[in-house]
Amino acid sequence: MVTPEKMHIAYLAASNTLSGGLRVICQQAEELAKRGHSVSVVCPEPQPDWSVLHAARWEASPFQFSKALQTADIRVATFWSTVSFAVHNYKGAVFHLCQGYEADFSFYRPIKRKIEAAYAKPTHKLSVSPHIAERLQTLGYAPVTYIGQTFDRSEFSAPEKRCLGRAAPTILLVGIFEADVKGIREALLALDRIRRSGATFRLTRVSPNPPSPEEEALFMADNYFAHITTEQMSRIYQQADLFIGPSHPEEGFGLPALEALSSGLPAVLSDTPGHRYIARSAAEYFQCSNIFSLAERVSCLLTDVDRQRTLSALGLIEAGRFQTSDVVDRLLSVFTKAL
Repeated sequence: MVTPEKMHIAYLAASNTLSGGLRVICQQAEELAKRGHSVSVVCPEPQPDWSVLHAARWEASPFQFSKALQTADIRVATFWSTVSFAVHNYKGAVFHLCQGYEADFSFYRPIKRKIEAAYAKPTHKLSVSPHIAERLQTLGYAPVTYIGQTFDRSEFSAPEKRCLGRAAPTILLVGIFEADVKGIREALLALDRIRRSGATFRLTRVSPNPPSPEEEALFMADNYFAHITTEQMSRIYQQADLFIGPSHPEEGFGLPALEALSSGLPAVLSDTPGHRYIARSAAEYFQCSNIFSLAERVSCLLTDVDRQRTLSALGLIEAGRFQTSDVVDRLLSVFTKAL
């Protein structure tokens, strides 16, 4: 594959808040920089302490004053609110990294028209999963290119020996309670139903935010972790016995589900295009948003150790399909054509 010797690439990050979406941006930028390109992540906020950037650089600057954006051959918007800054007074190639279509999210309903207007701007959309690409193409937001999802399996490795079938297994639930697209409320209601049936288990919750009074009133986790490092998250996956991924179809790509599979953690996932793309046959599935379906699948898997072992092994295989190097190969191809 022939590429320009050195491209100047600038990603526009809306915020430095800890999130899977920002990790993906940084992983793309870092791998591009390692291949000899000049890559910057431009953000109005300071570089976070958990950033993975070493070869690439973080420029803390308002977009309109960014030096990296002024000299970029390629601009990559990464959230609907960054698109207008990416295209403003610029004649070069502008891409829009789409990790989900924000206009479909219920909590963005009041600003849906603004989001639609951002997507209508002349950018080349880059999708991290096939169902997002299909959604954008259906809406007429062409051109759209599927590039896949970045992932470093070494960050989420399986323990040498996973102890399954424990009397009081630990169930892991990851996501923001307040974001209904994550499905955390339904999962907690299903777990309450399971516990009332007499099952014994412990719940570990992980979220960027501390627990709200509403969540604690609904179901109290035995352990709750907020704003943790990748290393801490890896240990949590290794120490858990079962992962629940209750995200709704609007979720672009469920990174925690992939991380759980890579850790050899048996998973029960909502039956969505995103989860089917990630796990294929390496998970049990329940009807999305259906508390009874989720409770039934979890209850069955908790008592079936052989099935847990099978899913643990299959998860390792499926996680191997996702590699940052493959994504960056596709990025360089589409960037080269644009130039």
